[in-house]
Amino acid sequence: MVYENTLRKAGQQRKLITHDVLASMLIVLVLWMTIPTPDPTLRITQITLGVVAITGVGLRHLYPRIGFTLAFVSTVVAAVFGLTVDPLLLAGIALNSVAAQRGRRAFAPWMLGVACVGACIALFLDVSGSEDDMRNVLFSGITLCVAWTMGVKTRTARELTAANAAIQERMRLARDVHDVLSHSLGAIGVQAGIAAHIEGLGQAQLRSALREIEQLSRSSIAELKTLLRATRGTEDDDAFAAALPELLAETAHTAKQSGVLTTVTATGIEKLPAAYRVTTHRLVREAVSNLIRHSGATRCDIKVHASDRSVSVTVTDNGRGDISHGNGGFGLMGMQERVNLLGGTFQAGTLPAGGFEVSAVLPLAKCEDGDHE
Repeated sequence: MVYENTLRKAGQQRKLITHDVLASMLIVLVLWMTIPTPDPTLRITQITLGVVAITGVGLRHLYPRIGFTLAFVSTVVAAVFGLTVDPLLLAGIALNSVAAQRGRRAFAPWMLGVACVGACIALFLDVSGSEDDMRNVLFSGITLCVAWTMGVKTRTARELTAANAAIQERMRLARDVHDVLSHSLGAIGVQAGIAAHIEGLGQAQLRSALREIEQLSRSSIAELKTLLRATRGTEDDDAFAAALPELLAETAHTAKQSGVLTTVTATGIEKLPAAYRVTTHRLVREAVSNLIRHSGATRCDIKVHASDRSVSVTVTDNGRGDISHGNGGFGLMGMQERVNLLGGTFQAGTLPAGGFEVSAVLPLAKCEDGDHE
């Protein structure tokens, strides 16, 4: 996975460099090569300096400062010899990368110097006969200032994007941990309550309750380890979501152990993509955990159906309705977030005839070859 990511980033970087070089060549052709040079030596110098400037722009993603130095110096030298009318566009492109990598303030101190020089030229110097040159100098300063500002804004946007991604990842991890612990601890609490409060509980029944508690705790610890591995970059969702029918059966067994008669109807779920298996498993388990803890239900129906277009998930019970479903918790919110990530629709509420129903529809995207993404 790391190797594939490295190859993908390298390919993207090569693509960016290619685009930069092509754009730079166009600028050189328009603003450099159109300048007449009667001396063949000057034409060779012009071409050489243009190649150096293009090289600087090409290096801006790998070595921003070196790239800017090459583009800036070559353009200035060419301008001194009258070989270009480039207002430091190539240098500005390279400077944009310097600012995007190291810039902190949109208005850097050197910009004040550029502004002062421009003001002195405009107000105090006699530029009669060299208006075009002075105008090109001022335009070059504006180009560099704009390039720097845009680079800093790019850096700020990138940092905000990274911060938002980190927040989203923390929310995802919190949601997963909540799903794991709320289900297992709720079921363990039920089993422990049975063992502690039922008088005359036989040794066989006590051992059965203890085995159930052991199984739930071990399963939860294993899943938490999987989640922690995922935060370190290991894609392990498929490890605990590969056998969705077994996971649904395990959830139904937990509900039965808690005194809720549970039925599972699942069709077409064997070849679902990993993300859909994970989401389906989490939705069903959280809904069952809620009804065990809050509803007082005696019956629960779990229905999962996958077609070519979507996956529908429905969990229905005959409990008290929504008077305490998810009160003060994040269960329903987490389910809604999971469904939103896959572009689906989510509903939860009391049924007209009593009881509570959680339902979700997850649209399935198709690849060009007909397989699910």
